[in-house]
Amino acid sequence: DEDDKSKPAGSDGERRGVKRQRDEKDEHGRAYYEFREEAYNSRSKSPPPPEEEPREDDDETVVILDTYTSDLHFKASKDRYGGQPLFFERFPSLWSGARSTHGVTKGKICFEAKVTQYLPVKEGSTEIPLFRVGWSVDFSRSQLGEDEFSYGYDGRGLKVENGQFEEFGQSFGENDVIGCFANFQDEEVVEISFSKNGEEMGTAFQIPKESLGDRALLPHVLCKNCAVELNFGQKEEPFFPVPENYVFIHSVPVEDRIRTPLPPKTTEECEVLLMVGLPGSGKTQWAQKHTQENREKRYNILGTEIVLHQMRTRGPEPEELDAKSRDQLIQQAAQCLSKLVQIAPRAKRNFILDQCNVYNSGQRRKLLAFKGFSRKVIVIVPNEDDWKKRLELRKEAEGEDVPESVMLEMKANYSLPEKNDYLDEVIYGELTKEEAQPLVVKYKEEARKLLPPSEKRANRRNNRNKRNRQNRNRGQGYVGGQRRGYDNRVYGQQQYWGQPGNRGGYRNFYDRYRGDYDRFYGRDYEYNRYRDYYRQYNREWQNYYQDRDRYYRNYYGYQGYR
Repeated sequence: DEDDKSKPAGSDGERRGVKRQRDEKDEHGRAYYEFREEAYNSRSKSPPPPEEEPREDDDETVVILDTYTSDLHFKASKDRYGGQPLFFERFPSLWSGARSTHGVTKGKICFEAKVTQYLPVKEGSTEIPLFRVGWSVDFSRSQLGEDEFSYGYDGRGLKVENGQFEEFGQSFGENDVIGCFANFQDEEVVEISFSKNGEEMGTAFQIPKESLGDRALLPHVLCKNCAVELNFGQKEEPFFPVPENYVFIHSVPVEDRIRTPLPPKTTEECEVLLMVGLPGSGKTQWAQKHTQENREKRYNILGTEIVLHQMRTRGPEPEELDAKSRDQLIQQAAQCLSKLVQIAPRAKRNFILDQCNVYNSGQRRKLLAFKGFSRKVIVIVPNEDDWKKRLELRKEAEGEDVPESVMLEMKANYSLPEKNDYLDEVIYGELTKEEAQPLVVKYKEEARKLLPPSEKRANRRNNRNKRNRQNRNRGQGYVGGQRRGYDNRVYGQQQYWGQPGNRGGYRNFYDRYRGDYDRFYGRDYEYNRYRDYYRQYNREWQNYYQDRDRYYRNYYGYQGYR
């Protein structure tokens, strides 16, 4: 019988009033942490648009680091002859890379890179500072050496090309200077070699000119938890003597250097695309395809998958992570992505925000920050059969399924955006709006039936007012337009506790009676037993001032005098 009484009544009695138990698996996975960050940000207050990064007009004849094609989280020095990761303290595993503004296609060219210092990391972190330097072509990824036509020398004594690591030279670290050399004078190949502190390490790569074509090679750096300084030839003297016939890239005539495209001058020339869709609907594939089809716009895709790739340290052997380490890495990637979305409006670039963005409040919050940009939303809603197939493919690729609780929450809060003052255009990538709308409504209805009822927030203000009303004991209240107090007499006529003109509450009278007790009972008498008795009069005294002030505000429009 007691068990029956403990069960709530109603058709939903099994769920209502009972805390929903989460499966341990629900607490892990990329979808879970993405959803948690999105839900948190959707409830946050919309921040004002961040100030734009101050940018001076660049001298097009000077070779410096290009902040337009660099990672968003790479912090270049003021003179742009060096830099370091922006989030090295909070996200020590995040790699940050940048290329130079100019490249070369002929001659014997060199530059130098020095690891000036290892950056401090938070206590308990096991991340080791690393640096990678070399050459790459335009449009290659910032992860030096991990895609085609990208060649790097890693601080672990490795060379890397197209994701393939091999032992090479010596390891290097803090205060070491690496010389990077590109020799185009051979008729068939381009030779890339390196040196450490003036000591030649030999030829690392031989690139067939036929495959390289007319692509220019650009100096490229990639660092993790370290600061780097570059010498493109702007220094009067190099760190170490360079081999014979090699010249620094800054000394190459301007007409023989290849300048990368200039960044937009104003935010009006930039655009941001906000992806909207449930997990596994195909947002990332759409973003990647759109980026490849519009390479001239140089979209920066901000997504968890990209950040995860930049947080992994690759080498000759595949990196094996246990479940706990992988879970922490995914959580950090989701948090890092939120930071990147916050700082993105400061940069004059084109962005694709590759997240679910199903909350209408989250859509508004993110787009408001991109004031001045061309703001568009891309809605991806596939039909149910295609979506189920894509979820299966996602599960096979990532080895994990989207937690049911996360999927239900997203479905229940799914909102299709409409054009408004902070949204210039809504584009449907697959199903049209007429086809997608009933499907989204169906998802919401199904999810809300399966989800437990939301907890009601306690209205503290109403509860407080209710207690005050109970404590006042006002009697008949207003009579003849005048407020009556706890003893049913008009304010100003009753004698309140205390001497006339005294507004000290019960304290003065408590002290007075305390003296009486001392004289009558002796000083050892425990008068604190009456403290609660006199406290009730203090409440009435406070209520008097509250009611009087309310009366003055209602009838005279100003605060009563105390």
